[in-house]
Amino acid sequence: MTPYSYRHDKHAETGWAAVRLSFADAGQEHATAQVAPAMGSNLLSLQVDGQAYLYSRPTGSPFLGTPVLYPTPNRVRDAQFTFGGRTFKFVPNNGPNLIHGLVRDQPWECVEPVISAESISITTRIAFEPGKGIYELFPIRNTLELTFTLKPHSMRLDFTVRNQDNQPLPFGLAIHPYFPIIGPRESVRLQVPAKKRMEAVNLLPTGRLIGLEGDPTDLRRPRSLAVLNLDDVFWGMELDKPSIIYYDQIGKKLTLTASELFTHSVVYTPQGKPFFCVESQSCSTDAHNLYARGLIKEAHLTILEPGQALTACVEITVSDQ
Repeated sequence: MTPYSYRHDKHAETGWAAVRLSFADAGQEHATAQVAPAMGSNLLSLQVDGQAYLYSRPTGSPFLGTPVLYPTPNRVRDAQFTFGGRTFKFVPNNGPNLIHGLVRDQPWECVEPVISAESISITTRIAFEPGKGIYELFPIRNTLELTFTLKPHSMRLDFTVRNQDNQPLPFGLAIHPYFPIIGPRESVRLQVPAKKRMEAVNLLPTGRLIGLEGDPTDLRRPRSLAVLNLDDVFWGMELDKPSIIYYDQIGKKLTLTASELFTHSVVYTPQGKPFFCVESQSCSTDAHNLYARGLIKEAHLTILEPGQALTACVEITVSDQ
């Protein structure tokens, strides 16, 4: 009998419909995850051996769990950008700016989970096509597909982006996981081995890259959350140098391994909150506008030509320290 199973249920904290994936051994449940396809394909929960590793309690904000950010991760200055001679305008939702893209609160299509000997997975997708509100804002026919794969100690998110239009598709892709603070704040340490930090004014990058040596935001070595109050974009992430969260109180660590597409990371560590965020991004905040200014390297905007497709992944692994 397979140790993997699933059921359709509701997320306890929000009441959202969710698909619950689980791994059990000898009658004991060891790993579970909940995905809410109708609410942005949000990975709402991830538990390993009874410990929750995602924060998904409502906080007066619509953000919880693991929102998917696409095609414009994080902020877009003045809620608009120009690409290929066209101006794309959005509805501001963060002062004058757009924040967190167009798909995080949209219904995604979903197929039944697939069970194998080693894992259980579920695939969701959202299409930008005529007749949909997101297409009216971003009128380029394309599809974003996301497969969640649960194993005993890990959750992997595999993305596929397909350009189905006759024009280039400029986009950025990110996840925005909310991680809980387990134990005293000072017992949680964070390591983000980026090469540079992006200078920002009002949380919008200027395009200038700042060296980390001696910088108070230097996370190349683990640092306690007790001394961090960040909302910063980091540049120069590499596949063989993953971000790591150390939960010293319970002797566990989370390793966040992202494929080559994810060159940026946004670190959000608000003081006084029971959560923090380490967000793998394929591009900078406000990437489209930085790209339009000629800051190609800094922006790292992805452009798919007609008919092209691209795959990328992020994996969260739980292990002993």
